[in-house]
Amino acid sequence: MARICVLGAGVAGLSSAVNIQSILPEADITLIADQFNKETTSDGAAGHFGMNTERTNTDIRRLRSWTRDSFEWYHKICTSEDANIAGIHRTHGYRLWRTETPPPFHSRFDYGCRALSKSELLRLPGNYTYGWELNSLMVECRRYLPWLMKRFTDKGGKVIRKKLISVDEIAGSYDVIVNCTGLGSRKLFDDKELVPIRGHLIRVKAPWIKTLFIDEDDTYIHSGQDTVVLGGTYERGEYRLDKDQRYYDDIMARCCRLVPSLKHAEVERTWVGLRPWRPSVRLEVEMISVGGRRLPVVHNYGHGADGVCLSWGCGVEAANLVKQQLTKTGAPRLVSKL
Repeated sequence: MARICVLGAGVAGLSSAVNIQSILPEADITLIADQFNKETTSDGAAGHFGMNTERTNTDIRRLRSWTRDSFEWYHKICTSEDANIAGIHRTHGYRLWRTETPPPFHSRFDYGCRALSKSELLRLPGNYTYGWELNSLMVECRRYLPWLMKRFTDKGGKVIRKKLISVDEIAGSYDVIVNCTGLGSRKLFDDKELVPIRGHLIRVKAPWIKTLFIDEDDTYIHSGQDTVVLGGTYERGEYRLDKDQRYYDDIMARCCRLVPSLKHAEVERTWVGLRPWRPSVRLEVEMISVGGRRLPVVHNYGHGADGVCLSWGCGVEAANLVKQQLTKTGAPRLVSKL
């Protein structure tokens, strides 16, 4: 039986594992990670289906494919009986700017957007001169990650909690390794291009907030099922995870300028995390040598702040790369399902 190991239990790792199960249902798949659910960076993600193409050099054709595939997957869940359990729902709101900008990249794949008129902008806060009305999705990873994990384990997926120091520890046990360790790839695979982007956000109880707002200063307000997410910060190269109240005070002040009633919202949780960013997403096969044996590693990491938006589409491609490698090496009992 083909033996596959997925490293990492964030949204990229779980998406890859579930997609591999889908096309290789007879494979023996093990997920290894040292952090799960609330311990992961993915759990802290705001969750809006959106991305910033100006922050990556990834080939635009691949970005389109990943974004399209991800949205179709999330839409399917959103319109199913699992929508609430999986934490996926439709959202509506505004992206506001002071300089003219093109429509958001993701809007060609989600429910669409339209430019706001001057009269509409006058009715919105902030004195912005340009803006877009958005119709998209929210993916709340605090629900979505456990839902994906259950899907994986219900179909026979194995899970091991372990912090790897070296890939040598597991290399002899698998035919293919799928690396979704995010920042962990700096040490495990010596990727010096990978840098952290530190982000802060606040989750508040504000059930009266039903509209999302995003502006050009990394300020955002996203209405979730249980809380409203307020953000954010974007600090390149910062590794520290200590919580500094100054950042949260600044976020709250910026968000209150857009929606003053947030001043009365109860803070449920503050969060700080490190997004794994590199100049371009790394989704490719690397052949490594371990103990005189060549072992294929499918890398899937470096999504930065766009992990939720790209995760499912990247998982689809990662699964197909795994299938290709098993076909080349002639792994035993390889059964594929298209």
